[in-house]
Amino acid sequence: MSPQAIDLHAHWLPPVMAQALRQRHDQVPRIDPLADGSEHMVMPSGTLNFNTDFTSASQRLAHMSQLGVGKQMLSLPGLFGIDCLPFDQSAPLVRIFNDACAGLCQAHPERFCGLAALPWVNLHAAVAELRRARLELGLLGAILPVEAFRSEASAAQLLPLFEAAEDLGAHFLVHPGLMPDSAALPLVPPDHHWARQALAVQHDVGQAMVTLLLSDFLRPWRNITVQVAHLGGSFGAVVERMDLMQSLPHPTRALPSRRTRAVWVDCASMGPQALEQAVAVFGADRVVLGTDGPIFDPAKTLSAIRHSRLSAADQALILHGNAAALLARLS
Repeated sequence: MSPQAIDLHAHWLPPVMAQALRQRHDQVPRIDPLADGSEHMVMPSGTLNFNTDFTSASQRLAHMSQLGVGKQMLSLPGLFGIDCLPFDQSAPLVRIFNDACAGLCQAHPERFCGLAALPWVNLHAAVAELRRARLELGLLGAILPVEAFRSEASAAQLLPLFEAAEDLGAHFLVHPGLMPDSAALPLVPPDHHWARQALAVQHDVGQAMVTLLLSDFLRPWRNITVQVAHLGGSFGAVVERMDLMQSLPHPTRALPSRRTRAVWVDCASMGPQALEQAVAVFGADRVVLGTDGPIFDPAKTLSAIRHSRLSAADQALILHGNAAALLARLS
């Protein structure tokens, strides 16, 4: 019998946090009731259907068992905008999430592990919350916004956080999301909005990959693991063109395609063709399962892996082997 899958990119909202978001009324983010009795999450980037898939631990455990998922790494979605609110709003909300997430992980240690949310408007407080989350709560690291890695200069602002993480040993998930000083999410034309938004998200993640892989930012850290969402965005699709463009002015410099091993990428909300390309670019041992559930249907991601043209051995690495090795390193 094959080991159960390990999902390193799944989202959760504690019921107490959902209730706090319902009380925010005209503020963003918030949860609003709809006329038909359902609810939606109002985010800086738009709205999302909201239901008990986000909050119910028992419902989630049943669904995981049905799908053959043994464990999930839980995080607070960056695009909800909670972690980049003003400090008096973000600090109590991320603390609610971190405490509740740790409680769920402690109640079901074989089924859940978690990443902390951090209050980005105050980096000193973010470092302190990472320390609390890792040392007192047992969370494995934190979710970081891609906007923080838009350039080497923006990444350098997180050096105090990485220094603390190096001391603690930590895992970071680089995920679509803003920093507080970001002007706003980039606007996309209203026609074919979802298609254009998908491209915009992949572009932003790809920009973060350029910083993480082609600079020396990650070189000093030996006690930190970094996972990037959505198969590293557009990086894998464009890296061959990067090679060609770099070879013109710098023919002796190491090609971008030779610098892909510093991070892991997850396959959240991606399909079999993109997965096959990612394995060709990064290696099967650098790709992990991520479902982005419950925002996306985990069953579709699992099906994409199993219906890809990857070998059974590569599928096994992605479904559980690579994640098991990462979690063992962090335990």
